Amino acid sequence: MGFRARARRRLLPLYHHAVRRSPDLRYLFFEITQRCNLACQHCGSDCTASAQHPDLPAEAALRAARELAQAMDPARITGVITGGEPLCHPDVFELGAGLAELGFPWGMVSNGWLWSAETLQRSSQAHMTSVCISLDGLEASHDALRGRAGSFERALNAIDLLRGPGGPPVMDVVTCVHPGNLAELWDVHDLLVAHGVPAWRIFTIDPIGRGAAPALQLDTPGFQRLLSTVAALKQASPMKLNFGCGGHLGYATNRAVRDADYVCLAGVKVAGVMVNGDILACPNNDRSLAQGNIARDSLVQVWRHGFEPFRDRRLTRSAACHGCPEWGLCKGNDMHLWDPQRGETRLCHFHQYELDSFEP
Repeated sequence: MGFRARARRRLLPLYHHAVRRSPDLRYLFFEITQRCNLACQHCGSDCTASAQHPDLPAEAALRAARELAQAMDPARITGVITGGEPLCHPDVFELGAGLAELGFPWGMVSNGWLWSAETLQRSSQAHMTSVCISLDGLEASHDALRGRAGSFERALNAIDLLRGPGGPPVMDVVTCVHPGNLAELWDVHDLLVAHGVPAWRIFTIDPIGRGAAPALQLDTPGFQRLLSTVAALKQASPMKLNFGCGGHLGYATNRAVRDADYVCLAGVKVAGVMVNGDILACPNNDRSLAQGNIARDSLVQVWRHGFEPFRDRRLTRSAACHGCPEWGLCKGNDMHLWDPQRGETRLCHFHQYELDSFEP
């Protein structure tokens, strides 16, 4: 590592501290349903066809958004509609249109199954500005992971629709990597390029929800192989390509696979409203970490005052972190991996995957 890189690495903890001390909401997630038309092996929310909890009413989400729009500039905050599968919610486009009317750009994370010319038209009429489609490997591995035959074909159909006339200006694809699709990444890359995808994000499967299954987790050689593949793809690809935001990988490795330095943005630039109205610093956080509920609490006040434990990060300094030279950059890893019952992270990427001596 050269002098400038070493100096930058030393200064990064100070920059991260400044970012956490000046929270600036940029992404507000709305988990509007836990219903889903697929049965994904790796679902972090354990979503099913008939969810136990009722959908989040669109009007309840919009009440919270109205309050936020009165206190902050909505044009700087992207509303992200998630699930479950958002298109299973009957009022998803009414919610989107309401967010747009309030001045929020908005987008959706979808498995692609229900996209059609009609849904494309409705999304355009609701002024959807971005969309993310999941494609988890080639046909056999995608369909196996997603638990429904034909889901690969439907996802590709959605990509083609959304890249065509009437599609949103911003679109990307996400891929969750596991032992069964690790070897396919170059082929998936070529497929996405052929379909005109402008941006691709590559994730691993977090050990939460159904994703905690050991068969879905990469071992150390597999994870290191993934990082080397992503680094090579970034150099070669015409797409904007990044390893997902989760996980402290070490300074040099992070810069090889991501465009931005690692910092967990839960409660710093991100917040989530869950299907039951709970307010979380990140929509993937353990549900016990809710800091309020939109049915009884002010979303603005929770944002301003309720997320302090996720900003100062003293909460995540477990016994294993004491004395770790990476603490200044890592701060206990991602907030959504924090296990509040055990008082430790569910996964330390840097140490578990032996990244201290790794070069992608």
